[in-house]
Amino acid sequence: MTSAVIIVLREVLEAMLLMCMLMASSSAMGFRLRWLVPALVAGLSGAVIYALLLEEISMSFDGFGQEIINSLLLVMTALLLAAHNFFAVKCLVTPSRIAAHSHWVPMILVGAVAMGIAREGAEIYLYAYSYGLMAGDVTAVLSGGAIGAGIGFSLGTFIYYGLGTLPSARCLQFCCAIALIIGAGMMTQAALYLAQADILPAGEPLWDTSTLISESSLFGELLHAAIGYEASPTLTQIGLNIGAVLLSMIAMWLGYRSGFNRKENP
Repeated sequence: MTSAVIIVLREVLEAMLLMCMLMASSSAMGFRLRWLVPALVAGLSGAVIYALLLEEISMSFDGFGQEIINSLLLVMTALLLAAHNFFAVKCLVTPSRIAAHSHWVPMILVGAVAMGIAREGAEIYLYAYSYGLMAGDVTAVLSGGAIGAGIGFSLGTFIYYGLGTLPSARCLQFCCAIALIIGAGMMTQAALYLAQADILPAGEPLWDTSTLISESSLFGELLHAAIGYEASPTLTQIGLNIGAVLLSMIAMWLGYRSGFNRKENP
């Protein structure tokens, strides 16, 4: 049951951190949370479809279909988080102008949350099916999964309301920082999947911090869920991580310049 708690907690926490951060950011930018309904529907539907078609997906692309699909979901989510940071910073500079992009921001939020839920939800579905139903350990998996999910939802709720208590400008600043960290972590994970699919070079690890924080420990699992922690990252992973950080910073700079120019020339 302990493994079920940890595995489900990791997957739920990763999805909840992304979703609750974007919910807080959306409210700070003045958008209602109506976009959350289509995001949840699309994400849960995508998770079920992904899980049911996993065998076909895995056999595609010379047997690396799952790695390629996972990497694509991670890369696209990271790009959407960079786009979120563009509009969040633009809103910080000229709050009244964000209404002009009211159709773009909800689409970005829906896409990011839906892909996050689809990827993590499929992992939970497959774990429950493989280790619960197929292995005949349904009670332990369901009870442990329920505990893990409950902890994950509780932490997500705490994050959402914690960010919501901040002034709008401060909330957006924190959300941009969280989005940057999450996006960089996702690119690190994407690099690992692409290396497994022989698309990117694997390389030797640059360092190994497993003696300090093991990836299999509870704290390591939580760090992996929150920031994409890898105990022994390769040069490719570090390169994509830094690239994601730079991309998000460029997006924020462009958002600032765009908002500043509009402020100077209303």
